[in-house]
Amino acid sequence: MMLVRFFDWFLLAALFCLLGLGAMRMVALRSRGIRVVVIERNRTIVQDLLDRVQVLSLLFMAYEIVAYAWPLPAQLVPPWLDTILVATRGADVVEAVIVLTAIVVYGLALRAFGESWRLGIDRDKPGELVTDGIFAWSRNPVYLALDLFAIGTFFILGRLIFLILALANVVMFHLLIRREERSLTQVYGDAYHDYYVRVGRYFTLHSTRDD
Repeated sequence: MMLVRFFDWFLLAALFCLLGLGAMRMVALRSRGIRVVVIERNRTIVQDLLDRVQVLSLLFMAYEIVAYAWPLPAQLVPPWLDTILVATRGADVVEAVIVLTAIVVYGLALRAFGESWRLGIDRDKPGELVTDGIFAWSRNPVYLALDLFAIGTFFILGRLIFLILALANVVMFHLLIRREERSLTQVYGDAYHDYYVRVGRYFTLHSTRDD
């Protein structure tokens, strides 16, 4: 029981770590007059709906993590979604390694981004195209980190609701990445196209950064 509770609190700490890293970087950029949250123009109705569902899904997952770790009396899911699929939760460190990897990748991505980090595509002041650091290995390390965190969350808590949330977020992030790739090509032109060819969407087996 103590080991199970440890993993609950470990996941809660990991969630707050991700939120804290993002919040600190956002405050730092805002203090320099850089707009971080950018609402993409010319979104279709479907794209706008997917963006809203994505945000709600992430908020819901965060709430459920807190609800299980605290625990909170108010559960937002019906009992059948609370079904345990992975009964050996807490028996292996693999899930913890996945979550820790997510935090490390996320932190390295924010560090490499510098002043170019945006939530959305900033066509007016997009910042410099970042291709070094962890971006020499992955074109989308932030999304990769969030995917890993969602997957790790499922393996730690082992419940059906977190499997559904993990799969939904992986799919929605992939659709968002595809949309951002088209926008980044328009914003950065050949520079992004060359980067697109050299580095994998999620990961590259070896760094292809030009010396």
